[in-house]
Amino acid sequence: MDPITHAIAGLVIGSKTGAGFTMANGLMIASTLGAVAPDFDIVARCWGDYVYLKQHRTFSHSLPGLAVLSLLAGAVLLPFYPDINYWHMVFWAFLGALSHSFLDSFNSYGVSLLWPFTRKKLSLSLLLIFDPFLLTILLFFIFAGTNLSANLWAAGLFTAYLGLRQLMRLGAYRVLEKELPKESPSTKLTVLPVGFAVWDFIASFPEEKLIGTVDCLKRKVRILASLENVKKHLGQAVTNSVLGRYFLEFTPHYHISCEQVEDKYVARMMDLRYRVKDRFMHNATLVMDADLQVEEACFQPFRPTKKIYV
Repeated sequence: MDPITHAIAGLVIGSKTGAGFTMANGLMIASTLGAVAPDFDIVARCWGDYVYLKQHRTFSHSLPGLAVLSLLAGAVLLPFYPDINYWHMVFWAFLGALSHSFLDSFNSYGVSLLWPFTRKKLSLSLLLIFDPFLLTILLFFIFAGTNLSANLWAAGLFTAYLGLRQLMRLGAYRVLEKELPKESPSTKLTVLPVGFAVWDFIASFPEEKLIGTVDCLKRKVRILASLENVKKHLGQAVTNSVLGRYFLEFTPHYHISCEQVEDKYVARMMDLRYRVKDRFMHNATLVMDADLQVEEACFQPFRPTKKIYV
């Protein structure tokens, strides 16, 4: 989610301490700091986008990482609130940090909540990175203060909104099942949120992937691209490379294409989660010789002209 939503979620948690909505409420400040702290991993960009994207939403968004950040948040705030017990501040900072990973799990990027046991990202793909409806509900939570009835109403709204998003996603699946070619047992269908009623979809067939958008309210499907699946031995050569392993760890939704140029193979990998108009945001290119040995590998984050050689 966006930083503003995370900060407001932290304020929501801290506003339930009963100490008032004020800077003097150190527990509220702790929960707010905890709620934004996981995104401090942006400092990794000092070492380049390759390092940043490799670790983004891993350690800092995991349960061990949230615990470490909460301990640090408590230490930072203790000199400003000496009358508050350190472990109380750590507890409220942890609640704020937990809200960060909880909310991030609802968008397409996901979080590695169980790192270091697994780097697999939990991604429910229900909410946009910035969701105005969610933000409105969070503000309602703040105005509810410690009033039990108002908080129950806010919690009901939040639950109902998540339920609505799930129903809309299921509606998108139903539209696609009717409009797309007949599915085979090996077909995989994925939908990702891009608007209130509009979803991007990835339909993986044995021979190709269809990429497009579906409006679950208007019940309209638009196919944007048909991507031919790479031959198995070429795909294995790509995914077994250093860059290929990085890319597969980076995104669960990808496509590999490969063409032969004279005596070379040029393979391209695309992260299918984030589309900018007619292109995908994150890409990679691999050049291999006739024996499928890597000669050149570059990661292209954010735009095709940006090249990070691996």
